[in-house]
Amino acid sequence: AGGRVCDDVGTLRIFRQDAERTFVTESHRDRMVSLLKAIWGENQSYHQGLGYTTSFLMLFFDDDSVLRILRALTRDPKYTPGYWVAAPQPYVRDAMVYARFVAERFPEVAAKLEQCCIVPETYVSKWFIGICVHVLPFNALVPFVEAFLTEGHVFLFKFSLAVVAAVSKAIVALGPADVGGVFEHLRLDPAQYPDNHEDGQFFPNLITAAKAVDLAPERVAELRAEEWVRLQEKMERVRAREAQMAAEASDDEIVFSDEEDD
Repeated sequence: AGGRVCDDVGTLRIFRQDAERTFVTESHRDRMVSLLKAIWGENQSYHQGLGYTTSFLMLFFDDDSVLRILRALTRDPKYTPGYWVAAPQPYVRDAMVYARFVAERFPEVAAKLEQCCIVPETYVSKWFIGICVHVLPFNALVPFVEAFLTEGHVFLFKFSLAVVAAVSKAIVALGPADVGGVFEHLRLDPAQYPDNHEDGQFFPNLITAAKAVDLAPERVAELRAEEWVRLQEKMERVRAREAQMAAEASDDEIVFSDEEDD
């Protein structure tokens, strides 16, 4: 399956649209589409995060190297298999794991997020699936990706905890209805964190702090296993509810008969 090149018209249209949003020159767009077509067979699905990652790697590596890295990220449990598909359950599991760590280490932030009804899946994807391509300035993005390639998915959790540590005071100080403000901090929005924030040292310091976060890979694995079970139980409840609703809708249908009553 991994060697299959994408020939689905709808998916190819999405590849082209993403390439046009990313690059100005046609040669770069064509190259990005070609790479996405070549890697598509790994999952036979697509998530925009794959496009982000591909475009970033293109800046540094030849096509063979880009594909080799993308295959490793897709296949190797050290990284993030299952992330770059539609409705990626492994990502949802890891967002749930992140929430567990926040609750353990930053209970006041966890309480604020619960108060604001903010679930991690709504903002963690830019860190985890999109490898911060649309989050960090270039001088922090490069060391982020290097650390991710070195440490694997564990670094994503370390980085996420470093972000929460950096913005926790600001989040806790917000009012209970300021959901937009919470998102601005969690997403490191340029309105709050421009590239020159703290004399341009905020983002490089964030990477340094992330590397220093004390997080045992064994603990990550433990929580991943627990949250996977919880996610599957949740999905089973959703499927059961959908089946029930479908059955109820079927029972409510009006049946017309061609036969008249005697």
